[in-house]
Amino acid sequence: MNIGKHNKQMTEYRRLARRVLKQSKLYTYFDDSEFSEQTAFWRIKYKEGQPLTEDDLVKSFALLREAIHRVIGFEAAYVQLIGALALEDGCIAEMKTGEGKTLVSLFVLYSEVLKGNKVHLMTANTYLAERDREEIGRILEFMGLTVTLNIAEASIGEKKAIYEGDVIYGTASEFGFDYLRDNMIKNNEDCVQTGLDFVLLDEADSILIDEARTPLIISSTKTEDLSLYQRANRLLSTFNQSDYNFDEIHHTVWLSENGIEKSEYFWQVKDLFSSENQHLIRATMTALRAHILMKKDKNYVVMDGKVVIVDENTGRAIPGRRYNDGIHQALEAKESVEINYESTTLATITIQNYFRMYQKVSGMTGTASTEAEEFHNIYNLDVVVIPTNMRINRKDKAEEIYRTREEQGKAIVQEVYHNLKEGRPSLVGTNSIQDSEWLGELLNIEGIPYNILNAKNHRLEAAIISKAGTVGTVTIATNMAGRGTDIKLDQASLTRGGLCVIGASRFDSRRIDLQLIGRSGRRGDPGYSKFILSLEDELLKQFDSKRWERYKLKKRELTYQPLKGKFIKKLMRNAQEAMEAHNFDVRKQLLQYDEILHVQSQTVYAERRKILDMTTTKAFTEAIMEEILTTIFIKEKTDEAKKVAIFDLFDGIALPLPVDELVDMGKREGVTFMLKWYNENRLRFNAYSINQMEREMFIETIDEQWIDYLYQVEAIKEGIGLRAYGQIDPLVTFQRETNILYNRFIEACNAAYVTKILTLPVPSSPAETTLALDINEVKRVMKELGIEADSEEESIRMLHESYNKK
Repeated sequence: MNIGKHNKQMTEYRRLARRVLKQSKLYTYFDDSEFSEQTAFWRIKYKEGQPLTEDDLVKSFALLREAIHRVIGFEAAYVQLIGALALEDGCIAEMKTGEGKTLVSLFVLYSEVLKGNKVHLMTANTYLAERDREEIGRILEFMGLTVTLNIAEASIGEKKAIYEGDVIYGTASEFGFDYLRDNMIKNNEDCVQTGLDFVLLDEADSILIDEARTPLIISSTKTEDLSLYQRANRLLSTFNQSDYNFDEIHHTVWLSENGIEKSEYFWQVKDLFSSENQHLIRATMTALRAHILMKKDKNYVVMDGKVVIVDENTGRAIPGRRYNDGIHQALEAKESVEINYESTTLATITIQNYFRMYQKVSGMTGTASTEAEEFHNIYNLDVVVIPTNMRINRKDKAEEIYRTREEQGKAIVQEVYHNLKEGRPSLVGTNSIQDSEWLGELLNIEGIPYNILNAKNHRLEAAIISKAGTVGTVTIATNMAGRGTDIKLDQASLTRGGLCVIGASRFDSRRIDLQLIGRSGRRGDPGYSKFILSLEDELLKQFDSKRWERYKLKKRELTYQPLKGKFIKKLMRNAQEAMEAHNFDVRKQLLQYDEILHVQSQTVYAERRKILDMTTTKAFTEAIMEEILTTIFIKEKTDEAKKVAIFDLFDGIALPLPVDELVDMGKREGVTFMLKWYNENRLRFNAYSINQMEREMFIETIDEQWIDYLYQVEAIKEGIGLRAYGQIDPLVTFQRETNILYNRFIEACNAAYVTKILTLPVPSSPAETTLALDINEVKRVMKELGIEADSEEESIRMLHESYNKK
């Protein structure tokens, strides 16, 4: 069914929602057992995956609405059905806080399962996934569906069982990592993710926008000289502002001429940028970024002797996650804690490209309309704003902007004190740990009690939030409290005007501002919001520093009065819009760069799957050998060059005849001779054994070369930004250089594989072949060949005989 877009879509949703309400009355007479029976009927009817007819869509929604009422006692409202229809239409439904997005999700999850699709529901964190699986998943189980939870700790066997479920809850990152791991398996039996049919994203803007700048990476530890980070840190301790250039807008830093000279003197080298000194320039630049770009208690905290990343979008500490490219090691050196080895990338994908592989995507969030253009351009998703079920009673007051941070701080304290006298609870939102602690100190001076919530005391989050809506409570929080946090008001707070939300700074996006404001006025509760800002806000400094400085210096005395005039508010608004535009450009560029790597990754992953699916590898190996040997005969112009290339290919192992004679044979006869020699040697192995060995060797080879390729790509990315200063399009340069690298990667894979095959020690007879056979793999192949045996030993013997006959 194709529901109209743009102006027509809401009219159509309303019409269908009214039909659902009318139809649901008919199901009040159903016995409990009939719900799952009706589900089974529809699943059989639509098992081929075709869309539901309008009548069956209406009936399925109506049946589920009655099931919700029976299981948890709620009745889905008219506007919730409108939201569900927007999700069914493959849109992002913007539903305000407290409007019941979780219940709305059930309708599209149910309808997609009826169509025969595998359904994934992704949340922003594990807690929400577990909660929704337990509290809401039971409704789907009542309808006859299986509902599972995708957890990181699950074994391969447990993962396979999880993906057998009809509806699978989990975090976006865990689903993404499963995809990457599936493309690193050594055996097809270890594949767990069964298809990317449909995904519903809870807090869609958090997943598709906020997390889009952080690619998913599977890595392993790389041994290196850790003292290099300590020495680079000592170098940076001697730097001053004349040694580097800092671009606040683009958040980049690079060495000045002074900095280059100082670095060359420190490292005792003549040319810091020469190829043999790449490790030194990399150590210097990572230390520079760690000192200038990365701020303690904003980008990271030091907890229990470790550098822990703080998520800039949620304000939460992320133990276990580490920065790549040596940044984390440079921070550890900067903070004088134990330096741990860097990770090397094994597989990676961006959030954007992972979700674009799904056949259908829908999403829910309280804040999407401000980013509607990005959702449409990047993901081809339309945003539909769903009307509220209850009128919003929150009052959003005009912002106040002061000249200095000192004046701003006093105004915030006065606002909090006023609320305290009235008995209203206050939530003060900040964008950094430092700001939350600064405001806490100001409240201490005035003797005002408060609770503080930031990445340093995240363990107390539940306790702090549970009290944040009680009468007279003051809570200071980073944007940890900005999304998905349900602050419930007690009766006394409701009668005194509800929760007051005070914004102590503008965030990088209006969307994040709205999330903070949305903590007040949930489900029709009273409340108000107000931003109290200053011209010393980081946002202004970054994006309008000259005008900001000029205006700030006009009056030096403290007036403790908010500034007047449209110009001031426009200054703040322009800075936020500039930051939004910059972040959008960063995400767009990340996608453009990753699109190149993604296409290559898909080709490599498809090649791996093809190899794993092969029962016999003989023709595959012959084709690669013929290509490699033919290339040597054609590419190398002199006989001497041909001899060197052949010798390198055989890695010093003796050939069946002198290299001179092989070269003298010429291309056609030489290649034919080597293929014949390969096949004679192949017959000395058990047929099953050599096929398994060749499969494993090629997978091993492609993985080794791919890791090296990804490392080289990261090196190109690291320096590509500098090309822009030379009037060269960095994206064009990146594409050209990675294409060259990718072609070399393919050549290296083939050459390394042929070398492994040709230098494999050959037994005197098949009986002497020693190989630890995977009995499950043996059984799989025997089943394909139609061979039956009474024991494992008999299985292997009969399989060998079958192959050797072929």
